Amino acid sequence: MDRIEDKERREQYYQGSSRKDWIKNLAIIFLSIMLVLTFFSNTIMNYSLPQVATQYVQQGDISPKVRGAGTAEVEDPYSVRVPNARVISAVDVKVGDEVKKGDVIYELQDSESEDLKAAKQEYNEAKSNYEKALFSGDLTNEAVERIREGEFLSQDQMQERLDAANSNYNAAVQTDLEAGLAVERLGSSADTSGMGETAAAAEEARFAKRQAEAQAYKAETEAALTRATNSRDTTIKSIQAELELKTIKKTMDDAEAKVKKLEKAEKGATVKAPVAGTISSITYSAGDTTASDTAGAVIQQEGKGMTVSFTCTKEQAQMLKVGLEAKPQNEWVYSEFTATLESISPDPADTSGSRILKFSVVSPDVEAGDNVQLSVGGNTKTYDLTVPNSAVREDNNGKFILIVSSKESPLGNRYIATRVDVQVLDSDDLLTAITGSLSGYEYVITTATKPVAAGMQVRLAEDVQQ
Repeated sequence: MDRIEDKERREQYYQGSSRKDWIKNLAIIFLSIMLVLTFFSNTIMNYSLPQVATQYVQQGDISPKVRGAGTAEVEDPYSVRVPNARVISAVDVKVGDEVKKGDVIYELQDSESEDLKAAKQEYNEAKSNYEKALFSGDLTNEAVERIREGEFLSQDQMQERLDAANSNYNAAVQTDLEAGLAVERLGSSADTSGMGETAAAAEEARFAKRQAEAQAYKAETEAALTRATNSRDTTIKSIQAELELKTIKKTMDDAEAKVKKLEKAEKGATVKAPVAGTISSITYSAGDTTASDTAGAVIQQEGKGMTVSFTCTKEQAQMLKVGLEAKPQNEWVYSEFTATLESISPDPADTSGSRILKFSVVSPDVEAGDNVQLSVGGNTKTYDLTVPNSAVREDNNGKFILIVSSKESPLGNRYIATRVDVQVLDSDDLLTAITGSLSGYEYVITTATKPVAAGMQVRLAEDVQQ
């Protein structure tokens, strides 16, 4: 009997232990699942948060400087011209060489250029046009002889001849008009009313004589008018032809002068430096054919330096004055370097008021075409609290920055954007000096992947700047 009871008690004990283990295991599984879900939920939430870049609020230097970069250009460069359409046989210099006035830059092939051939063709055509116009028949014989002797009428002489022809024509018109009126006044027959037969016959004879005389005079005035008209037309035509011929002759003379100039230029087989200085650019290589619209070489004249220009805002320009010394932003590149602000002028390409800063640069390490980075401005001031310009924000309540505050949580630290109102003391193109409820070395938010407001949770960029 006792054995039976012991067996029952043992069975009940084992059943109770098994139930407890099952409940314990279930609780562990549940907690594990909740932990995993919480972890993944927190991870997903973190990735949805704005990622911010931060930097210390710390002591820094404010330099009200204007920074910019421009291409070095030769100041007052001397462009060396070469005869057009000539073939380069040799180049005797290279960029950077010092040359004296008269030094050979290019050697040219000794041959008639295409330009000279074209100029001769132009001259021949102009000469042919001149001869055709001279013997076109529009000029009077007197004008042809005179022009062949090299004499052209002046404008005053032409005006005198034209006035005389018009005056003669107008007089002939008036005389002919009066002669016609005299014929009309005579009528067609004599008035013999009230006369006897003998008297009437005599009157008719007198009338016939007067009529014949009037008609003869009218014929003379008509002939004179025709001559005056022809003379006027001939004078006008000859003057017009002479004016045209004068233009044609100028074209012919210019073409002839061009031929002579090219022939003279092509007698020499070299192009020489017209001034002393340093070769800053060479356009052609051996075998190239020259062009009229291109400088063969550029010489930086002795005593002349380089210039560098870049634009800035009107406000930045107000901090500067002509004569300020500028420094290269990368000073380690140059062995010697001086730059001076030469002028401040409006930018014609920007109506909003930008300014062009022009610097004179002297350095053996700078050549034409180099990109030169300069900074120019006032004295540097040190402030206890400075932040990057991008960290300063502004709303209706004034200017402020957002710093990152850390809060502990069971799953680690959480980072919250916290507003700090500030006042701006000074700034330059990189940093802003501020004052406010700060002790220094707080992390200030400079940039963010999404808009950030005070109180928002954020996540830090992996490369936090310090």
